[in-house]
Amino acid sequence: MKRKWLALSTIAAIAMVGMFVFENTAAAHREVHNKREHRKDTARATRGRIATLNPVATLNQSWIDLTFGVGLDTETLAKVHPIYQKTRETLQAQIKEARESDEKRAAVKKLRENIKETQTQFYASLKEVLTEEQMTQLTELTKKRQTAAKKRVNQSHRNQRESRRHR
Repeated sequence: MKRKWLALSTIAAIAMVGMFVFENTAAAHREVHNKREHRKDTARATRGRIATLNPVATLNQSWIDLTFGVGLDTETLAKVHPIYQKTRETLQAQIKEARESDEKRAAVKKLRENIKETQTQFYASLKEVLTEEQMTQLTELTKKRQTAAKKRVNQSHRNQRESRRHR
């Protein structure tokens, strides 16, 4: 009797553990599958646009270009850091204000104007700290990055159009 009880309880425990593992594995698979579908819909379409449309991302890339591409020394980076920080905070505040606005078209138009003005002030502040050669290097690197991002976006649009034609 004890052997039967032990065997039945062992089988029941194995079955319960198996069901638990199966259920969690199936749930994890559904979650991963849903994330992949979401990523297919959004990530590919916006990957190239990030650097061209988001001014904060462009500013971040500019900092990377300045740090590693131009190769500034620590003292100059310390002088430039507050300029980047102030510009970043200004851009984030402008974007937040535009997102919270009720009239989206007017907000986007105002945002574009504000971004241009902020970037003009940003480059004017950088010119006070950097040498002419360093500014030239930075603008060249920024233009290369923007050109590459635009090419990716255009290629993505071409691929999307072709895939629609072949459906």
